[in-house]
Amino acid sequence: MHRSILAEYGIGEKRYHKRQAIFCSLIILIIIGISFFIFQKIYALAIYPRVYCCHGLNLGGVSLKQAETLLKVFVEKIEIEGFSFRVRTDSEEKQAVIYSNLIALADPDLSRSLVYFDVAAMTEEAFRVGRGGNFFKEIYEITSVLAKGRNIDPVIKVDETEIKRVLKENFGSLEKPAENAGLTISDDKLILTNEKPGFILDYKEAVEELKNNLISFKNKEIQIPIIQQPSPIKAQDSLVVLNQAQEIYDFAPYTLFYQNRKWRLTPEQIAQWFKIGRDELGQVSLTFNREGVSDYLQDIAKQVNIEPVERRLTMDNGRVTEFQTGQPGLLLNFEKSADNIIQGILNKTKEVDLVVEKIDPNPFPEDIANLGIEGLIGRGVSDFSGSPKSRQHNIKVGAEKLHGILIKPDEEFSLIKALGEVNEENGFLPELVIKGDRTIPEYGGGLCQIATTTFRAALNVGLPITERQPHSYRVVYYEPAGMDATLYTPHPDLKFINDTGYYILWQSEIIGDSLIFNLYGTPDGRTVLTTKTEISNVTQPGPTKFIETDELKPGEKKKVESSHPGADAKFKNIITFANGIVREEIWESHYRSWPEVWLIGKEIEELDSKSTEK
Repeated sequence: MHRSILAEYGIGEKRYHKRQAIFCSLIILIIIGISFFIFQKIYALAIYPRVYCCHGLNLGGVSLKQAETLLKVFVEKIEIEGFSFRVRTDSEEKQAVIYSNLIALADPDLSRSLVYFDVAAMTEEAFRVGRGGNFFKEIYEITSVLAKGRNIDPVIKVDETEIKRVLKENFGSLEKPAENAGLTISDDKLILTNEKPGFILDYKEAVEELKNNLISFKNKEIQIPIIQQPSPIKAQDSLVVLNQAQEIYDFAPYTLFYQNRKWRLTPEQIAQWFKIGRDELGQVSLTFNREGVSDYLQDIAKQVNIEPVERRLTMDNGRVTEFQTGQPGLLLNFEKSADNIIQGILNKTKEVDLVVEKIDPNPFPEDIANLGIEGLIGRGVSDFSGSPKSRQHNIKVGAEKLHGILIKPDEEFSLIKALGEVNEENGFLPELVIKGDRTIPEYGGGLCQIATTTFRAALNVGLPITERQPHSYRVVYYEPAGMDATLYTPHPDLKFINDTGYYILWQSEIIGDSLIFNLYGTPDGRTVLTTKTEISNVTQPGPTKFIETDELKPGEKKKVESSHPGADAKFKNIITFANGIVREEIWESHYRSWPEVWLIGKEIEELDSKSTEK
């Protein structure tokens, strides 16, 4: 019957089966499409099933907010524990815990992140799995995820340079670098000292292990590897050097000269610089400790150096006047002077000239009346109420260094360069920063107030800002959020370009607790509109963090950081030029939440009573 019907209507059997197959395929595709549509509807606001993060944390079926909460639990656990490092040598052992954040005891400018988990990026990446492609690509990816699962690696930012520095500060005293054969004085004679093998610590490998642990979301204690160092130069191979050094020693003293001033180099001083090394041909030879020579020159530099006095200008009744005349300075050239000293000693030259160079101040146009400075073109203001005295001092010093400077047309201004070296010699005060089990003085407190005020002034003028980095967390001194800039030598810097076509004169002012930077120049018809900051994705800080320290009495507590919620901040800076061209800048900042931090004095471990029995 079936065949007869097919024959009656003239339909071949093969053709009929082909149509059946196409019909069935369409039905299957429709079912898949409907199923896929229903699946997408169910998980429209949730992460797809079998998506994992941190090698085991199941995020499938949860919303972005819920996933963020789950991840924060993992992250906070690691941050509270810190990262334990240990060194074991033949003679001693030391362990230190390095926390994910460096905590400054008085100034948040010096608090910064060493390790930062970008929870928002991780949850966003988990949510994107199976989304964002075409229809067939999404079906394929979802099918693959449902069958095999998908793991999202943690998104982590690690400040490798700073971590190595902190490890060095905590464990550097344990290192015993190998020593070549050396020279020392005994009864006014030089004698050879034997070589010593040694070791250094492999901080680079330790940081790599930390990164690998974090990627797998583990927090195992890290044993810092030891690199053994043999002694390349032995005493038995250094007899020729001993004889040469003895001749130089006997020929001393030597005299250093600069103009009519002189300094005497004693035999004992020179002997401290002797080293045994190898020449360009690999032969054992007498060398000098250039670092030791430079250290010696530091004291001479304090007597010789004269800082150049920069010309400084001010606005007086609408006119530019000079309030500080520029004067050249003097600078001891360490490199060339050290070369002269070493060559003079080797050549047995009794008198050695030091190299002192004249340093001219930055050139200004001669006719300051024609600089094109007509009036105020922009202003930056910030408030530092509640700052400790040392922070107030640093803000004042930094503001004074900027007051009266000129920025040339088309010049890229660097705040770090303008401030110069941030150290004691330039009038700055240090602050204490917790680094592992040590509290270390560090310079730079208060300078983020300078950077933030500069950022706001540049925004207000509408200058192109070429480098700016926000703080890692919100700081009370820099509200509203998003309007701040951090500064830390040598990076990050705060830079902008003077594109006004005229000179810009910088004027600093402190009124009460307000820092004010006024920028004077020639208005070029541009107008600037800065929109109100939009705050979003507010996150609450984690639990209070307690850090043990030897700086306090056992059990004593001291609060060093208040808690700060995290958030994203965004605003626009819209610059309209006189010719109608509009430049629209979008400034976005991400601030992580920051827990309350307390120091707590370490408890003194009681001796086991049995160990005290006699």
